[in-house]
Amino acid sequence: MTPELQQKIENIITHGQQVDDRAVVSQLKKLLYENGNFDEKDTKPIAELVAESLRQLKTETPQNGVFKTGFQDLDSLIGGFLPGEFVVIGGRPAMGKTTFLVDLSLNISKTVPLLFVTLDLSGEQLTNRFIASLSDVPAHRLLQKTMSEAEWERIDKTEKKFAAHQLFVLGSRNNGITAIKTHCEKQIRENGVKVIVVDYLQLIRANQHWRQRVDEVSYVSRELKNMAQEHNVCVIVSSSLNRGVEHRNGAEGKRPLLSDLRESGAIEQDADKVILLHRPEYYKITEDDRGNDISGIVEFILAKNRNGATDDVYLLFDAEIPKFKTLVNAKKKFTFSSNRLKEVGADDLPF
Repeated sequence: MTPELQQKIENIITHGQQVDDRAVVSQLKKLLYENGNFDEKDTKPIAELVAESLRQLKTETPQNGVFKTGFQDLDSLIGGFLPGEFVVIGGRPAMGKTTFLVDLSLNISKTVPLLFVTLDLSGEQLTNRFIASLSDVPAHRLLQKTMSEAEWERIDKTEKKFAAHQLFVLGSRNNGITAIKTHCEKQIRENGVKVIVVDYLQLIRANQHWRQRVDEVSYVSRELKNMAQEHNVCVIVSSSLNRGVEHRNGAEGKRPLLSDLRESGAIEQDADKVILLHRPEYYKITEDDRGNDISGIVEFILAKNRNGATDDVYLLFDAEIPKFKTLVNAKKKFTFSSNRLKEVGADDLPF
């Protein structure tokens, strides 16, 4: 090592005290690469990569390496989530993002170890959500401890049910990306975690100062994406949407778009799949143009699918528990004309 290179390394480490460890490592890698001191083990001939891929296809059963959501219509559309994927579940408040993550986690953890990182709810609140979903006892009754005798019996039975779930919960008080990644990587090593669920992305902070919030969110998004790829795990995060959704008029109405992902276009770019939740009933829309009752129906908009087509599916939202259920005889589409949307004025919106 030349004295000049040694001095550059020392400067990076010294200044690195003011930024997070990953930034320091990234700068060191870049420096070593520029000086020709890099490892070529990650560069492989295409023939070797194809052979490895075919070997996995032939030896692995279809369910291996695919994490089913547990909702038939959604699984039929996306086939499930894959290792190495970064999945974003977007929606405005009260659309059911956390509820969907809870139900999703219960379904997936029956087959593979899953870590749920909660930054929005406390560990106790989240646990009550899990109990409510599995026992069909409303969460508010659990909170107020006003359960009936029959409900207590259902709750008691859930204790044995949870023993069948490989589910770990992190109620983190430290919302820094470095601390979160460190804990996730520990769970991957020690408990074989295959799926990581984070609720929610905009509550995570980078471990350094950023002049603009959009840059910080972009950095966090990229770190989560990198973690999914480096450890070959599926990372699923919920994300806020811009408030502009509620003030948009026209045929699209209140249906969210990819561009509504809050504070950063990098989220859309990094994500392998983006599912946007739309609950018309929240906006006091209970019928479509044809007069069909859509009360309780939530539209799951697959707005981005890097490895397949995009489309919509519908689930039934039980707001009292809360819990998502399969919608029997699900409607293929429900649409709203511009005139129908104008019936719902700004003064009628529930916020």
